[in-house]
Amino acid sequence: MDEKKLLSPAQIAGGAFWGGPLATVYYLRKNYLALGKDDYAQKTLAYGVLFVIALLALLPFIPESFPNLVIPLGYCVAARQIAISTQMEKAQIEETEGYTFESNWKIFGVGALTLLAFFALALSVIMMFEKAGLLTLT
Repeated sequence: MDEKKLLSPAQIAGGAFWGGPLATVYYLRKNYLALGKDDYAQKTLAYGVLFVIALLALLPFIPESFPNLVIPLGYCVAARQIAISTQMEKAQIEETEGYTFESNWKIFGVGALTLLAFFALALSVIMMFEKAGLLTLT
């Protein structure tokens, strides 16, 4: 039997911080699918898409004085707590036969790709807002 690869809550939090909100949704959903919790995976995707859309819509209007780390730390802590409460903790993954940890290099790579994708989406939204006259870039 092949071992299913899971991310520990700490890996999810670190990957979320590095890869942004798209990575957060991807990592949580990936764990749910590996655990056979398809309903949770669907909800994660739905709520994750709504969160990313809301974040993209609000980002251009956040004042410059707003602390840069508040939003990333917020979704990192939330993702870690979700993983702890509905998925498996590090010790459980280690002790349970059939599961192993996802490679940190893969988490890094996926994070880099999702971060680039989020930047592209954010830039598109900002340009769209500027074209619609809702935002002025100076």
